[in-house]
Amino acid sequence: MIPPPHGGRLVDRRASAAERARREAELKDLPKAPVFVDQLYDAEKIGIGAYSPLEGFMGAEELESVLEHGRLPSGLPWSMPIHLPVPEAKAAPGVQELRAGDEVALVDGDGRPVALLRIEESFRFDRPAMARRAYGTEDPAHPNVADILAQGERAWGGRLELLRRLDTVGNRPEPGPAELREEFGRLGWRTVAAYQCRNPPHTAHEYLQRLTLEREEIDGLLVHPVVGRLKRGDYRPDVILDAYDALVAAYYPATRVIVRPLGITMRYGGPRAALFLAIVRKNYGCAAYIVGRDQAGVGRYYDPYACHRIFDTFDIGVVPLRYEESFFCRKCGWMASEKVCPHGAAERVQTSQTRVRESLAKGERLPSEILRPEVAEVLRRPGAVLTS
Repeated sequence: MIPPPHGGRLVDRRASAAERARREAELKDLPKAPVFVDQLYDAEKIGIGAYSPLEGFMGAEELESVLEHGRLPSGLPWSMPIHLPVPEAKAAPGVQELRAGDEVALVDGDGRPVALLRIEESFRFDRPAMARRAYGTEDPAHPNVADILAQGERAWGGRLELLRRLDTVGNRPEPGPAELREEFGRLGWRTVAAYQCRNPPHTAHEYLQRLTLEREEIDGLLVHPVVGRLKRGDYRPDVILDAYDALVAAYYPATRVIVRPLGITMRYGGPRAALFLAIVRKNYGCAAYIVGRDQAGVGRYYDPYACHRIFDTFDIGVVPLRYEESFFCRKCGWMASEKVCPHGAAERVQTSQTRVRESLAKGERLPSEILRPEVAEVLRRPGAVLTS
């Protein structure tokens, strides 16, 4: 059945219309802190309850507990830091002097207020140590480590009040946890599995989704692509969402699969990130969570199956659906894994986003064993991949 939110209560830190109107008159007198887009996504997700039970950015005690034990001070599992670095002086003169008890408006790149933060704590944090403890490395080649090392050395902790949702990503609305829970109810889904992704689907992804839909206990599947901050070489959010829509429309029962965006920045933290992403989906109402090989991994920083084992250490109230690496077997004639396929490596065709992108860029036709033609049509659009 639909699980309770993490911690038992769905947090709602959204300002009411009356409160927003009252606050607008005060904003001109409040200090304003331009916040990096990653933390803007985090502020929004705190405000709508996606990060329940968090009601604001973590203080020093919470950060230490999460980094050292993978738990909040209450003992509740939580694996990734949610912190707010203080903007540098050149970006926001004067805000470095703010202390506990002060209030500050968190603004986007255009200066528009997104949230109000009541500072409860201003503290220093060790950036290399945070990177090492959260991501297992201090290597600046790791994308999230590079972000941490580029931050200032101070952070603010405190409860926030969300003034507005961020602009939609991928040209479609993004439902919050309360809205998705209501949608599951309308669909009659009691046990929902979540599928985490950040790329368009190829047949290895489809294979895991089909195995999940075959389970008797699963009523429906939420495909929940992360469509946050992008970099060169990524597919545009609308392309990812349209590609999944094409797959679902052509090959899945319409009453069993939905595709909805999730605007957060991807954390490539291997097992810690897999657990975090499962907790977020629990808040959206999912009772099961698909965990493939090397989920949330990048490069060679993590044991590919550590993301499976972490769920043996931390019980978050979500059933992990653990799957091994899959491939197309010419002998079997379909997708398979080591568990079901006896044939050698010569018969196996590996699927990968790198191969898909390179082949499409060259104008090559990928076999349907790798990529459904309906999906390939979407990915061939001009400008599907960011070039800058």
